Formats: sequence, C-alpha cells, structure tokens
Amino acid sequence: MTPLVVRAEPQAASLSQALQAAGHQPVTSPLLSFVAGAELDRLPALLGGLSARDYVIAVSVQAVHFADNALKQQGHGWPKANYIAVGDATGKAFAAVDVPGVTVPEDPRSEGIISLPGLQQLAGRRVVILRGNGGRHLIAPTLMQRGALVDYCEVYRRCYHQDSSGALVKSWQSQDVDSIIITSGGLLHHIVQLAAYSARDWLLSRLLIVPSIRVALEAKELGFTQVINAEGASNQALIAALDERKRNDRQD
Repeated sequence: MTPLVVRAEPQAASLSQALQAAGHQPVTSPLLSFVAGAELDRLPALLGGLSARDYVIAVSVQAVHFADNALKQQGHGWPKANYIAVGDATGKAFAAVDVPGVTVPEDPRSEGIISLPGLQQLAGRRVVILRGNGGRHLIAPTLMQRGALVDYCEVYRRCYHQDSSGALVKSWQSQDVDSIIITSGGLLHHIVQLAAYSARDWLLSRLLIVPSIRVALEAKELGFTQVINAEGASNQALIAALDERKRNDRQD
C-alpha cells in the first residue's frame, strides 16, 4: 500500500522506514513540528514545590523531552514524586531520562489517567501536568474535583505546517496515496482543513489508520468512510492495522 505519513520528525522517518521494511511504499510528509513552550521557565519552581505524595503527569513524549532539556539547562533534576505517562512511548521517554517507577495506564487517553486508583482521592495533593498548547481539558478539572491542586505547564508548542497553494495535497494525489496514518486528533483536523477546498472527497475516501477510538469517532464525524483503530500510536500497532487491511483486501 501507499500510506501517507504526516506525524512529526523524527517519528515520521522511523515510521516510514518500518513501513518500507514491511513492504509498503510510504509517502512522508510531516505536517507538524514542536518548539519550546511558553512556560518552561516556570518548570523548576513548579516541580521544586512537589513532595513524594504529589504527581507529575506527562501527556506526550515531547512533554518529557522539552521538560528534561529545560531542567538540565537550568541545573535542576526531576524531583521525587509519582510520575504518570499517557501511553507506553511517554513512559519510555521518562525511563530514558532516568525517571523510575512511572505509571502507564492501559488506556492511553485522558480517560485512562483519571481512572487510575491512585488518583481517586487527592485532597491536598499537588499535580503538575506537562503538556503542549491546546489539547484536551479533561484531566485537570476531574482531578480538581477530587481535591487536587493542579498546575498546567506548557512545555512545548505544536506548529502545524500550512499549504495555502494546495500543492502539498496535489502531490499526495499524484503519488497515489491510498491510506493515511494519523496519530492525533489535531493532525486529523489539520489534514481535513488542508484538503477542504480542493480535495475533500478524495481525502475522505482514503483508508484512515488512527491510534484510538476517540480519534476514530472524530474521523467518522468528519466524513471518513474507512477508519481502522490501531489501538496505539507505536510503529508496530500502526503497521499491524495497515497490514491487516492489506490481507483482507487480498482475500476479497
């Protein structure tokens, strides 16, 4: 198959290489990049005020990377606290910067975080959420209702690449893209926006591989007719979903 890979680098290159090894012909076109967030200077003070009873929640790999770089540049380390990662990849990012004992919920969404047993009774405890600009707003309000004192820290920003001329979408069409791998709701809405004026019908008819039921539901609401939930954003999960569809097509 000819899947379109739009996630940020270096993940885009890694996924494309894995797709090639699996026998696909990917078209790599990153639509997203990350830059330092506006609140990184606040991070040492926020984390420095935590105790071993408190929590740090990272919503993505980028949150861990940008936070760790900022702490090192300012001569600080990660405090003793309870660490939670949204997803396996984010858990591995914590491990890579020597943060031990990170909790990763089975459900790699905000819903999985708020369902964790340790986050049900939080009276007087502090929670710092490391995140980018935008995103969902479920975790903080829920934890505050349970008594937590919650601080957001925007440690990175998402920058979506624009295509006002429509040349990018035309290039995807000319390369016979038959499927698209989307790893977030933000990317989903951005790619629909890019194709809105010239190639919406073409886009909506592509096979779409998504990482979660939430993004799958959003895709169907937008009009996509072929949506497969890979149940994860790892290379292995995404390629397995694409390969399953390829096998089914051969059988048909």
